[in-house]
Amino acid sequence: MIIEKVTEIIVNIAHCKAEDVKPEKELSALGLTSLDTITMLFELEEAFDIDIPNELIPSIVTVGDILEKLEGVKQPA
Repeated sequence: MIIEKVTEIIVNIAHCKAEDVKPEKELSALGLTSLDTITMLFELEEAFDIDIPNELIPSIVTVGDILEKLEGVKQPA
């Protein structure tokens, strides 16, 4: 599922606990810096074979924002 892959990517970058990755949680509260967030977005693009337009990046503040942007995206292999 999408949430599991997103959680895996966030945990690998932020070194936080998987149980802390919840839709309402802000990325900065999980320990992601702005550079970490860009790295995470690159990994999401690769994992889901998508392109996240630069103009969407400022609107991605919470885990839920990521999930919302990924709705309807094909599952990773």
